[in-house]
Amino acid sequence: MNQGFVAMGVFSLFLVLTFCISIMARRSGRGSATDDLAGRTLNRWLIGLSAGATANSGFVVAGAVGLGYEGGIQWVMLPVAWLLGDLVFWRWFPHRITGFGHRSGAVTISEMLQHGLSGRWQSSISVLATAVIVFGLAGYTAAQWQAGQTFLAGAFKLPTHTSLGLFALLIIAYSSIGGFRGSVYVDTFQAILRLAGTGLVLFAAIWISVREPGFQSNIASAGPDFLNPFPGASLIGTIGFIAGWAAAALGFGLGQPQLVSRYLASRNPNETRAAKWIYIGFVQTTWVTMTVFGVLLRGIMPDIADPEAGLSVFASAHLIAVVAGLVVADVFGVIASTANSLLISMAQSIKRDIVERFFPAGARLASVTSLTLVGGAATMAVAVAADSTVAKLAMSSVSMIGAGLAAPVMIKVMGWRHTGASLNGAVAVGIASAVVWVQVGLATHLNEAVVGVLAGGLTNVVLRSASTIAGKWRTLISGGSYPS
Repeated sequence: MNQGFVAMGVFSLFLVLTFCISIMARRSGRGSATDDLAGRTLNRWLIGLSAGATANSGFVVAGAVGLGYEGGIQWVMLPVAWLLGDLVFWRWFPHRITGFGHRSGAVTISEMLQHGLSGRWQSSISVLATAVIVFGLAGYTAAQWQAGQTFLAGAFKLPTHTSLGLFALLIIAYSSIGGFRGSVYVDTFQAILRLAGTGLVLFAAIWISVREPGFQSNIASAGPDFLNPFPGASLIGTIGFIAGWAAAALGFGLGQPQLVSRYLASRNPNETRAAKWIYIGFVQTTWVTMTVFGVLLRGIMPDIADPEAGLSVFASAHLIAVVAGLVVADVFGVIASTANSLLISMAQSIKRDIVERFFPAGARLASVTSLTLVGGAATMAVAVAADSTVAKLAMSSVSMIGAGLAAPVMIKVMGWRHTGASLNGAVAVGIASAVVWVQVGLATHLNEAVVGVLAGGLTNVVLRSASTIAGKWRTLISGGSYPS
């Protein structure tokens, strides 16, 4: 039997299972008034694995492989730096996000930020936060379409636009069917497959590299710094790299709606706490493995034209048909789990924070399903027009969302003092400072998410203090007394 047909058959079986899970999720949630977040009943495994699969994204199976292939072992330092930020994030925030969600009833980040505000400030934070979410997630989703395009083209030798269209349409279809509940269930299934695929690929790469006679010479030809974790970096540069990406990880956890929604949907704060090492273990295992795989692949296949397609090229060339089909299904699942969650998050945010708030008459027409379809089509267009690699597009989108939303979300869940003006200012200044930082070329030294988070937090303090001082002056001028 033709090897390609066997691999395609295994991949097709995975697709059938994915759609079956989405349909089952839709049926189980039918008629539930609280199904926007699966009834807030997720346990630690559903939280940890679905959030981990969502966090992985096409960056891990395309961008991380490409970085390891081109830059060498230095790129293992990226997930290590990310780990530091994740440890801080999980120590302080996920369980608080769960508690805040149960108290406030918030379903989206915008609803979290609106809670306790009123009037024009409540409306403006809704629009501002939703704009950051939609534009940021659009770029991040486009990166997933690019990764999917690269994957299908490499695995099945399909034309570029055919690969993009087929990949996106499959994910848009099952996202529209399953909604949020389907997204969580499918992500969990894909996370389990990801762990199996990761182990198979690493084992195969190590086995082949040991037996490949030209492996060492291929690695040597990659350059003297290929196996150096800090090539040409000063102490300050190394500290900046680690601190910058650790802060980006913190911003990622706080500012990404597709992740925050998992914590909001948790059964209780204790269940969320218990998901910590499930999430961190999954993310670190898969990310580090894929980067190391990229390094090994440079010694095995040194002439790959597009390193971001390295995983699918390797699977087609070196793995038996059944295993190749599993790896192809794994790669599809990694990218699909993130794209699916991003589409659902965008659709929920637009529906609840814009349509239902400002156009209530159109709420029935603008369902999560219809908005998922529209968002999918729009982000496909962005992917076609974008002139960027998966790694660059994913990193920039993630950093910008973190710059705008991480500080305000932190302020809300920690219960820090704020006003409507200070919270709006934190979002606006966080984004603006990150954009300026990138434009002047400083993002290569320190990630823009760090600047955005610090600027947003400082803006909240300044505007809140100014409001307090102004209130005291108004009271004194009117002849009253201001309580100490």
